Amino acid sequence: MSSASSFVSDYLSLDFRADLNLLVMRWLRDVNLAELQAGFAEAQALVEQHGAHHWFVDVRRRGALNASDSAWVADVFLPQMARQLEPKLLVVAYLLAPFRAKAIQEQAPLHNTVARAQASTQPYRLSTFLDEAAAVEWLQTNP
Repeated sequence: MSSASSFVSDYLSLDFRADLNLLVMRWLRDVNLAELQAGFAEAQALVEQHGAHHWFVDVRRRGALNASDSAWVADVFLPQMARQLEPKLLVVAYLLAPFRAKAIQEQAPLHNTVARAQASTQPYRLSTFLDEAAAVEWLQTNP
């Protein structure tokens, strides 16, 4: 499996998979807000180059959970990217570690942010997964 282009740092690996027309974003460690925003800026650059509207985001290695950082992604960045990609629909699959999925269910601020991100009123589609194959399958079956 080869990628058409990529970006790698100590905290993020980004690949555009031309064979799947898929942006693969793997966070390699916890990040602060500046790193989070820089990583998504790098993703945006690949998207501008390739027009990928299906994103696979692996956050299993990120231990820290931060509702305000998640809100920035859900409420600011993803809507901006969705508008940029129109008329294509931005479709995002998040691969979670089980502890993260549990925290999202148990911590109201995180739960509310994820629920907002998954709302049908968003200009993008987002779903969370514990299984990589299921996430990729979901991406391939969405427009």
